[in-house]
Amino acid sequence: MELESLIIIIVAILVGVSGQIAYLFIIDHEMMKVTKAKMKELQAQLKQVKPDDPRFKELYKQVMAENSKMMKESFKPTFVTFIPFLIVFFLMSYFFNYAPVAVGVPIQMAVIGHVNGTLFSAGNCATFNKADNITLLSSSSITSQVSFSNAKCTMLLKQGTATYNTSLSGLIGAASIKTYPIDNISLKFTPNTYIVTSMPFSIPFIGNKLNWFWTYFIVTFLSSIALNRVFAHYKLIS
Repeated sequence: MELESLIIIIVAILVGVSGQIAYLFIIDHEMMKVTKAKMKELQAQLKQVKPDDPRFKELYKQVMAENSKMMKESFKPTFVTFIPFLIVFFLMSYFFNYAPVAVGVPIQMAVIGHVNGTLFSAGNCATFNKADNITLLSSSSITSQVSFSNAKCTMLLKQGTATYNTSLSGLIGAASIKTYPIDNISLKFTPNTYIVTSMPFSIPFIGNKLNWFWTYFIVTFLSSIALNRVFAHYKLIS
């Protein structure tokens, strides 16, 4: 397993576990237990009263008041964990959204702007959909798969008798979107999504490849549920 994948899984477990630990120590479980019992009793009384009975409105108000008390108490851990968890989420998104660009691995390139000419690379260090150049038309909006044969590459744009160039420095190894200007257009390179694991089966709307987000979400959810069941088994939570 790659180091990045291991970091994602460990952080997800820590987030799931810390959320349940916050719930264990911040919530007043004795109050929650008493409130739940009171609500159960009120609801039983409410079922035996018709809506037009004068007592119905009062019982309903009491049920809602107890429910509100429970909701406020259950949200307390969220006030403590929301900001730290949000910071963790954005850090994970920043570091693991894209896999680092590698030599020989195709990535997506978009041409932004309008120009007539031919785009190619110096020394054939880049190939575009397995071709050595792309023809650009002023009315075109072009995206292409591009792969590199070495880390240092210069892109050339020929228009008529003029040739422009830009060095793609820092692209190989980059894990974020990179944009390079060349004449009056820009070349935007988007790395591939970082894939943590490929599963032998497919999940609806997700597929069989888990990126950092779905791995983080699933592992966090499972670790949180597992610890919650342990706490409930030992009657540590209500």
